[in-house]
Amino acid sequence: MDVEGGHSSAIFVFLLAGIALLFLLKSERAEPNASFLCSTFVRFERVQALTCFLQLKHIPTLGTKNYLLSYVDALRFTLLCPERLQRGYEKYRTTVFKVATWNRWLVLITGTRAIEEFRKASEDQVSLVDAASGPDASLFHIGHFQAVDPQLISGLTRNLAFLVPSIKEEITLALNSAIPTTSEASMGWQELDAMFLVANVTTKVVNRVIFGSPLTRDEQYAQMSIDQARDVYGFSSTNLCTLLPRAIASLTRALSNANQRRRRLRSMIITFISQTKETSQLPTQKGNEERPNDVLTWAFADASNRTSVGDVASHILDLSTTANQMITMTITHALYHLAANPKFAAPMRKETEWIVSREGWNKQSLDHMFKVDSFVKESTRMSNISSVSMTRKILSPFTFSDGMQIPKGTFIAAAARPRHLDSTIYASPDTFDGFRFSKLHERQYGDDLTPGGGSSGMPFQLVTTTSDYLVWGYGRHACPGRFFAAVVVKMMLAYVILHYDVRFEDGLRPKDVVVGTNYLPDPNAKILFRRR
Repeated sequence: MDVEGGHSSAIFVFLLAGIALLFLLKSERAEPNASFLCSTFVRFERVQALTCFLQLKHIPTLGTKNYLLSYVDALRFTLLCPERLQRGYEKYRTTVFKVATWNRWLVLITGTRAIEEFRKASEDQVSLVDAASGPDASLFHIGHFQAVDPQLISGLTRNLAFLVPSIKEEITLALNSAIPTTSEASMGWQELDAMFLVANVTTKVVNRVIFGSPLTRDEQYAQMSIDQARDVYGFSSTNLCTLLPRAIASLTRALSNANQRRRRLRSMIITFISQTKETSQLPTQKGNEERPNDVLTWAFADASNRTSVGDVASHILDLSTTANQMITMTITHALYHLAANPKFAAPMRKETEWIVSREGWNKQSLDHMFKVDSFVKESTRMSNISSVSMTRKILSPFTFSDGMQIPKGTFIAAAARPRHLDSTIYASPDTFDGFRFSKLHERQYGDDLTPGGGSSGMPFQLVTTTSDYLVWGYGRHACPGRFFAAVVVKMMLAYVILHYDVRFEDGLRPKDVVVGTNYLPDPNAKILFRRR
């Protein structure tokens, strides 16, 4: 037994040594602007890498500055990101600080002045795409549309007013289908899987907007879309990839269920496009006024003749995935806050009934639902799906007005969640006040139920970005898909409020799930629904 125990100990020590060596060989934290792989080690570039590491030593550090021991801080940041961000924010409130992640150092911006300066950075100075596509799972943002084809987002935003009737119809059909309507069920409360319900409705709405009706009714495609929306909870597999060499990590991702699901969805989209082109002749150039009003049609209308069906399918899938994940998480968070705070339902119901009776369901009437808008904004303030915002990679040295210089290759982000919970910015920031922002509007612009009075209320609305509200990012690279997301989220919440009472059985909101920097609603929570 002693011999076996000795062998076991030796194996354990060997594995630990191997893991430590693996970190040394693959980490980018030692050198911000190059991948520190085995080949660089062999070519004696480690000295250069460590020299570049010194470029960050002037930036305050949360935790240890020791290269090897900083992996303990990286583990803390992965598992306890909100708490670590809050600690760094309180310690370095007016400046910047850095934290260790698995593969690099991340610089966090905390102060208003620094955020205002950084939002003006040009695309020559910072790159958002590089940050979004980086290999570090702890920096992965859910549901921001920057990586989606900008032409698709532009078309989506331009056509929002025309899409509202389809969105409303799909929400009505999906909710009526998901929630039983029998006379027996309508007499009492029904316990439903909240995440599944929201994902089911969201995917049908998004698919309707993208493809029109046919693919929306395909149950196999809908189910895979729902599963894909829940892939964001794959904490273990996602973070495992950060511990592996780049080539092995890429292979692991390629063989993952999420990636296989993506390939199947893309194949189904290609098949749908091919069949649709044969039967209805999707336009390949602009000028066809008779074409359907959906994203797929715009994609072909705006595409060049050299754009392949596969490329269009990939762009469409990127949009679908991003929209499904972001909207599902945002609505679920809002429903959880509503079920835990049902006192806000009656005033929102009154507002919605008043506006819809006069204006109907359209883009303008949604803009006038200030209480609904405020409730969603407060939900995102307290339960934003990402604890950081404005994540970017420095392309050329960036210097703040106080002289703090950020070297080329550094990853940088704003500490969004701590700012949203800052008592110097928001009164009683830890208390959920669904009408926090509508009261600000009412105080400054008068009765928030007056249609037509909302144009002046933009500073307090959900889609507005400021240095104090960073849910959508801020500045040049604010999330371009926020206008579409806001329409869907507000319409679904307003419809639920009009037709259902919702609550938790124990009246308590379930704790959120932390996955890296992402702050997600409990995927297993149940909500009680009752038809009105």
